[in-house]
Amino acid sequence: MEFIRNYVPTSKAQLLQVVMTYCNGDLKKAQEMFDFYAKNIDLPDFDPVEPTLMQQIKTNASGIFSWLKENQGDLINGYQLIQGIIKNKGVLTTVADDTSEALTSINE
Repeated sequence: MEFIRNYVPTSKAQLLQVVMTYCNGDLKKAQEMFDFYAKNIDLPDFDPVEPTLMQQIKTNASGIFSWLKENQGDLINGYQLIQGIIKNKGVLTTVADDTSEALTSINE
């Protein structure tokens, strides 16, 4: 009985199968047990069919492409920012040089 207490059914068919196994084929006992467990639980009749690998790939690819379409402007701005930083390496060193000069004048 401990097994059935910890069992979480996903469908009525699966619950019925577990109850039948637990009752060793005793239909009357299995029917009573099934009615007891299933009366207050809202379960689908059968387990939902798991999508195929191709359907999963299609769904994920669709999600990725829609995200890229929605964020296209931000991605282009980020790409242009990175390109600008790479092309203008002197800008970063110039800023650092100006800062170090300002710090030396404060410390004097």
